[in-house]
Amino acid sequence: MQHHTRQSLLIPMVLCLMSMGAAGAATPVVKSTCTISWDESEGQPEISEYRITVWMVNGQKAPKKTIHVVKAPTTQISCKEVGANKVGHWQATVQACLKDGTCSQASTPLSFQVADK
Repeated sequence: MQHHTRQSLLIPMVLCLMSMGAAGAATPVVKSTCTISWDESEGQPEISEYRITVWMVNGQKAPKKTIHVVKAPTTQISCKEVGANKVGHWQATVQACLKDGTCSQASTPLSFQVADK
């Protein structure tokens, strides 16, 4: 995977969790039916996909991270689809990738707590 250094490719990602009853706390507490969504990068029509990386935070030094590809222009994915359906503390990042395979840097990790099914 390549990282593009041009300022124009540094794509600001804003992750949010949508779920009934989700609060705007430091670490949102959500149900496993939540949705992870991000802002579409304006002015970047050559974006072909977004790569969502998720992992459970459980005190291990090297958590098992999984990457899920979402084809543009879609800008959301369910927590269940990415595997964040177990009770616990999770983190997620997003990268935007161009048609030539060049990807932006990963967004700042978003933390969320899955409370129940």
